[in-house]
Amino acid sequence: MSEREARKQAKRRARATGRSSNVYVPISPHVRLYAWELECQAYRTLDPVARALLVELRALYRPSTGAEVFLSVREAMQRVGVTQRPVQNAFKSLLERGWIEEAKAGSFDQKTGTGRARSFLLTNIGPAGDDVDAKRTYMHWKPYASECQKTR
Repeated sequence: MSEREARKQAKRRARATGRSSNVYVPISPHVRLYAWELECQAYRTLDPVARALLVELRALYRPSTGAEVFLSVREAMQRVGVTQRPVQNAFKSLLERGWIEEAKAGSFDQKTGTGRARSFLLTNIGPAGDDVDAKRTYMHWKPYASECQKTR
């Protein structure tokens, strides 16, 4: 049953009982990548680790935190299943292509042993938590001449 059908049935039940006009149907969390996003050059030039990291970052998104997502390199290593260097390169490539923006830098205090993971803003989500007024800077990204594949 699709989300739309579930809402329709819930509205019918609410109207039949006459108790509620506003029906909340829970939607299970999901990660959405549109076909036009998959076809853009910013996605096509990503390596597999960066693509997996993008999916993980979008999976961590919750509407209550705005478009801000917290993910440390160590946690990203565990979630993606690779070592430190590929994860750092993946973060770098996502930042330079415009998929994410750094909201707050990470920190660690050696004396107290406290730290904070870097937080990122997802550019596919607008300030209101939906895709209206989203920056989508990855759609304007163009590869450098060294990154383009040469065909003869």
